[in-house]
Amino acid sequence: MRTVRTVLAALLMVACSVALAHADGLWVQDTQIRIAGGGSRRVQYYALHGDVGFKFWSCADGWLTDHGVTGRWLIEPWVGFVNDEHQPHPNNGVEIGVNPLFGRLTFGGARLRPFLEGGEGILYTDRRKSTLGNGGFFFASQIGGGLEYDIRPGLAFTFALRYRHISTAGITSSNAGLNTPMALIGLTFR
Repeated sequence: MRTVRTVLAALLMVACSVALAHADGLWVQDTQIRIAGGGSRRVQYYALHGDVGFKFWSCADGWLTDHGVTGRWLIEPWVGFVNDEHQPHPNNGVEIGVNPLFGRLTFGGARLRPFLEGGEGILYTDRRKSTLGNGGFFFASQIGGGLEYDIRPGLAFTFALRYRHISTAGITSSNAGLNTPMALIGLTFR
């Protein structure tokens, strides 16, 4: 029941953020759905990521556009499964999170164009592991880059590589953290 409440709270937070941004004149410029997979020597990670992208404020957006760069502030919710068979205490779990402080810079206007992305978020997991504490809430720092390919106007294929670090940021005494490189593929709708 606790996980269900957490999922509902995260969805409500994303819905409210989008509604408030729209009320302030921030229009959704693009949306994206991606599947992710990755791992380290400790875990395997599989997830579904979605995001909504907004233009940056006008002076920053104008400067970026003048230099051939498209910038987006993203709100990126995700839900994932973590497979941890690492001994002596194997432990699998589900995580749900949102990156409300996330950005993407896409370079150029060609059909195939590179991008950089990164930001901060928060997640909840039901995994119980001594190196991560007793489960609960964690911070998620992520950085990556990739390629976007226009399939047709308004639709692009996206491939990205991303590095993610999750930890309690020193709030609790157990703060070993978990680093996970991952790949994401998906579609962007404009």
